[in-house]
Amino acid sequence: MTMDLTAPTATDISHTPEDSAGVDLSIPTDSQLLHGVVLRPPHWELGIQTNRIAQLQSLDSDRAANVPGVVNCIARGSFVGVVAVQRTQAQQACALLHATWVTPVAAGADVQPLTHQTATPGTIHSATGYEWNNHLAADAPDWAIAWHRDDQLTVWVNTNRQPALRQELSALLGLVPEAVQIVQHGQHTQDGLETAVEAALLAWDLHQPVRVQAAYAPAALAVKVEQNAQAASQHLTDREQWSINALDPRRASIAGRLCGLDSTSATGMALLTEYASAPVQKSGSSLVATDPYSYTAATVFAQESHFDEYCENRQLDPVQTRLAQINSERGHQLLKSVAQQSGWDQAASGPAAKAAGLGRGIAYSHIIDNDRNPPQEVWSVWSVELAVDARSGSLAVSKLTVGHDASHNESAPPSTPETQRLLKDRLGKWTQSLLGQQTQQGANSHSEQDKQRPLALPEVQVINSARSLDQPLAWGPGVELPAAAAIANAIYSATGLRIRETPFALPTLSLEPPPTAKRSRRWRNSWLGGLMAAATGALVVAAPWRTSIPPVARVDTSIFSAQAIERGRLVALTGDCMVCHTAPGGQTNAGGLGLDTPFGTIFTTNITPDRETGIGAWSYKAFERAMREGIHRDGKHLYPAFPYTAYAKMSDEDLQSLYAYLMTRPAVSAPNQETRLPFPMNLRPLVAGWNALFHRDRQAYAPNPEKSPLWNRGAYLVNSSGHCAACHSPRNALGAEKSGENNFLAGGFADNWEAPALNKLSSSPIAWTEQELFQYLRTGYSPLHGVAAGPMGPVVAGLAQLPESDVQAMAHYLASLNPAAAESTHNPAVLAARLEADSQANQEARLLPGETLFNGACAVCHDSGSGPVLFGARPSLALNSNLHSDHPDNVIQVLMHGITRPAQANLSTMPGFKNSMNDAQMESLLQYMRTRFAPDKPAWNNLRKKIAEIRQQQGHP
Repeated sequence: MTMDLTAPTATDISHTPEDSAGVDLSIPTDSQLLHGVVLRPPHWELGIQTNRIAQLQSLDSDRAANVPGVVNCIARGSFVGVVAVQRTQAQQACALLHATWVTPVAAGADVQPLTHQTATPGTIHSATGYEWNNHLAADAPDWAIAWHRDDQLTVWVNTNRQPALRQELSALLGLVPEAVQIVQHGQHTQDGLETAVEAALLAWDLHQPVRVQAAYAPAALAVKVEQNAQAASQHLTDREQWSINALDPRRASIAGRLCGLDSTSATGMALLTEYASAPVQKSGSSLVATDPYSYTAATVFAQESHFDEYCENRQLDPVQTRLAQINSERGHQLLKSVAQQSGWDQAASGPAAKAAGLGRGIAYSHIIDNDRNPPQEVWSVWSVELAVDARSGSLAVSKLTVGHDASHNESAPPSTPETQRLLKDRLGKWTQSLLGQQTQQGANSHSEQDKQRPLALPEVQVINSARSLDQPLAWGPGVELPAAAAIANAIYSATGLRIRETPFALPTLSLEPPPTAKRSRRWRNSWLGGLMAAATGALVVAAPWRTSIPPVARVDTSIFSAQAIERGRLVALTGDCMVCHTAPGGQTNAGGLGLDTPFGTIFTTNITPDRETGIGAWSYKAFERAMREGIHRDGKHLYPAFPYTAYAKMSDEDLQSLYAYLMTRPAVSAPNQETRLPFPMNLRPLVAGWNALFHRDRQAYAPNPEKSPLWNRGAYLVNSSGHCAACHSPRNALGAEKSGENNFLAGGFADNWEAPALNKLSSSPIAWTEQELFQYLRTGYSPLHGVAAGPMGPVVAGLAQLPESDVQAMAHYLASLNPAAAESTHNPAVLAARLEADSQANQEARLLPGETLFNGACAVCHDSGSGPVLFGARPSLALNSNLHSDHPDNVIQVLMHGITRPAQANLSTMPGFKNSMNDAQMESLLQYMRTRFAPDKPAWNNLRKKIAEIRQQQGHP
């Protein structure tokens, strides 16, 4: 199906309680909502000239339909989704859908790929990436609600593409455009057109409101170009392949295309640059929802930066090389005019200019603005001259020349000196925003000195073509598109440093001046001073006694804002503070929980704001020292069972918020139970030596500039407040986490439970994907892996209260530690079905005496052939990671003590068999389960001894 989206036929409505027809437009309440989750195809390549997407061949939804709370499983063409009462139920059911997809083929005979877009097959030998961080970036994933009632469809969504959304929904659902009502829900999310279409398709036959939320967190737009080493042509576009992690906003949504809709929306702006091909979005990358402007801005920044790099590598003049590539007469003339007016040929360049910190850069864009009637072509050229102070790293734009041309300007009002002045002011401020700078009026200045003076605006000159002299430019769409690339190119010209991410981080520009004798001596002195500071720091860390910090008379909690306290609550949930600092049956945070370690039992302390027994007399300085260095307020060393090695990586803001939260909790008078370890572990001063060996890095987490914001957020949470490595990394003989990449999150033991490997060493029969990790961390259950139990149960209960974007970030980061899973071409559902079938057909296991015990105690809940699910989840034992582990500990723990407190209420409990099976019976059952459900694994050794040990343990609640 092909359609034209050029003419919106209804006026978009604002968020009002009801429209003129009396239809209630207020957002449905939580009690009214159903929740939808969509099954994405395994492969797609989508762009303005490319439309390859996997097609659904068959679908088995029987297992998904049996999940409690599921309302409907929906298939419409190749679009597949599940609707349930709760989102977690829909996620669980969606994971159980068994879909078969055919090899992607070109969809839509009318789509003719451009000859220059497909590079000659060959070896990709290099790739370069660029990131566009919108200064108005969303702070939450997008979501949408759709409700079909009374022959009308109402959609609540955040999008500036209402005409395109209305036309697409009209075509998909057979509605007249006037019957589609779009209401802005008013929250600052990513563009929600994709989720709006999904929600509408899921809600169409239900006549109830359905909410769909994107399963990804906000992220930067990432544009990547790959160089083809064996391309025969020397033409630039034939040797490059561009990709982007966002769908082209001019094309129909993925859901629409899966339903057979192939449409191109003539709304928003589209890039017409002659010397770079349009980027393609591929299924292997994370998906970012965006709008036409941001999509175009990211593409211009990447392609114009790359073109400058192309010229630099070949010692070509970037102006003359562009002029040779541009086919548009008006664009060609505008670029020549800007180059002449800016004095490009006379501007300082080359090694001498670079040594003086002077640089110049130029960039060009050519778009069509489809929101004008008729559509309008817009050309823009920016030329930038700047200077970089090598000692401070500060940067100043000294001269800015902006050229602009546009078609169809006859009706524009004449330009005036005032509009020109406003334009120049706007251009200068736009430049500063890209540099991460602001004028004094709205400043978040980098230093106290900056706060004393406003930042100077650069000299700005504006060039309008003769045909657009009357065009008012303050503020025309598309004028500023080349700005970021022009500045980045000028920075490279001045420093040799290529900036690939916006806004530009000025501290990275700090350079060493040319070496001189005087400078070298100063450098050596600084180096010696640094060594002395490092040595002093090492002595402080290794000091067996530390000074006490005086108690405070009273902590004034009135200074803590509600936002800070709430942020602190979320930090505490991430760090499991309440779990470790609350004894069974005790009061929250009052301490007294015994932690079993190889060196003895360590009891947690009271962290309520009680002055005598808790931390009520602790200043923030004392609290921060404990969190970052492991030192009590009185100067004693804390045992590293308290994971201060991880907490040291927390940001100042998170530590301050956590302090605010703890200090506003109820004070509980509960004396701390003394920890008595055997000699010599009872000598706390020895911990100073441990710190000197294993806790030398006490700095807050520093983001990796080569990784995405989503990855960095996940890395921060996992490695700081989440302290995942405290349980999931192996430890050495001194109780410290083993160092080295291969040991990081490679598996460990905590509280007598195995904490399995989270990296490539994972023993799971089906590799963990990002989505499965997200579902497990969020709900405590993954159909392809099992249920959270033991110490992991409370962790999941805490993560369930965090923003979904944070849990998604953690899943994204953890998935990156096992790249083989992401690269696997095996369908997890097919693997799961094969493992299930193999366990059913395992004749060797049926000969073992443990089968009778299994049939009597386990089969009713865990045998897939034993009838429908009656309640809760039915974890597949053939897929259970614990049965495939080298260690039987977790399986014995669950069989012995059961699961009395599931991570989520909808995950049913499990009885323990400690009092109904003796050691011999337990051993027989374990041997049977290992043989049947993990037949490729060797038998566990010393089972009887391990069973006897765990029988004596308390068991995890």
